[in-house]
Amino acid sequence: MQRFIPLGNGYSDIYELMYIGRAMPERIQHMLVLHPFDEHNPEASLALVMKPTNPGNFQPIYICLEGVPIPSKRFDLWKELADELQHDPVELTVSPSSKFSDQEIFFQHLIGILRTNHYLPRLQRSF
Repeated sequence: MQRFIPLGNGYSDIYELMYIGRAMPERIQHMLVLHPFDEHNPEASLALVMKPTNPGNFQPIYICLEGVPIPSKRFDLWKELADELQHDPVELTVSPSSKFSDQEIFFQHLIGILRTNHYLPRLQRSF
């Protein structure tokens, strides 16, 4: 199961996201920068896609949602973390969350985009 775990909007909670990355660097699969396709809200989302757990096959995606201006000091910190952890941030342009009636629907939309672009595996269901 893949699930987004929102931490906030990228203000002080970006430091929690960075702490998670530093605490578990071996679990990071991708570092994401999600740019909203919205000229009225140019602030990006930052996310860590973690490798699935074993056992359990749970794949968390920790996210700071649409609150990080680019350019900004917070975005520079994210790039520095990517360099430190030897990851190239994946940058994608996506629909803004305001286009969706519910945050969970938005997250399912993002999971579909990440699967389509092969950044998330299609998990097999066990029956």
